[in-house]
Amino acid sequence: MSNCKVLVADDVFANQFLLASMLEELSVGFKTVSNGKEVLDELPNDKYDIIFMDIEMPVMNGIEATKQIKNDYRFQKIPVIALTAHDLEEFQGQFTEAHFDSIVEKPFTIDSISQVLAKFNFQ
Repeated sequence: MSNCKVLVADDVFANQFLLASMLEELSVGFKTVSNGKEVLDELPNDKYDIIFMDIEMPVMNGIEATKQIKNDYRFQKIPVIALTAHDLEEFQGQFTEAHFDSIVEKPFTIDSISQVLAKFNFQ
């Protein structure tokens, strides 16, 4: 999977660290940022194959950032994966409206991350 590059957005350092450790174990390149605005600022600077996006973040949340990504022709084909501890039934409409490509529930595992990467042919 060394050809895959992941952008991770989460404002909780422990979650960043955990996901970074899993991606390293899977031999995936990655960069971490702390909010949706940083995702939007970073996208023009490098080529990312997939984005793991937390929902609740300061400055700009994951739903708003994903809406902007999916409305930008330069980035709209990049799969955006919601990382969430929210009740999926309660928030399903917001996830659908934002056009997330998949959802991973917290707490995530290396298996759940690996399955998402495989789903989008990055494994």
